[in-house]
Amino acid sequence: MYCISDDRVEALCSALIKLGATTSRLITTESVIVEPWVQLKCRFGCSKFGKFKTCPPYAPSYKETQEILTCYKSALLIEGQPPGKDFKDMLLAIEHKANFAGFYKAFALGAGPCPLCAECNVEVSCTAPKDARPSMEACGIDVFGTVRNNGFEIKFLEHKNEYVKYFGLLLLE
Repeated sequence: MYCISDDRVEALCSALIKLGATTSRLITTESVIVEPWVQLKCRFGCSKFGKFKTCPPYAPSYKETQEILTCYKSALLIEGQPPGKDFKDMLLAIEHKANFAGFYKAFALGAGPCPLCAECNVEVSCTAPKDARPSMEACGIDVFGTVRNNGFEIKFLEHKNEYVKYFGLLLLE
């Protein structure tokens, strides 16, 4: 499959490092693994389920995500670190830069629950719709499979003092 690789992508990767990313890699959207079981982990394994507009059941379903991915050929897989708000801000900044670089369909998917508000009132409109983005896992993306599929290392942490990695995805076209 065709994957964009040009000076614009290199500039985005350089900007990501300046913004605080650990690393990033251009991937094809065909290498993104979307599975129905992922949203089960949200529903039955996360205390935030249904409490944020960027989480299930409000996030795109895995079927919608599969359909959305067919609109893209390339993406940047981005590795970063906590805090979550800083990681989310970095993803939004790079999405903005990508739009101005000519990738008018650029859209970022983050990691974990939305950090923009302390509490999300799902009964009313989002207070930050311009900045709110769902996480990869909320959309049914198998983050571990996708990350490993693209040459990154990821593992479950056994101890609180271990290095935490966040992963985000910037869809490009």
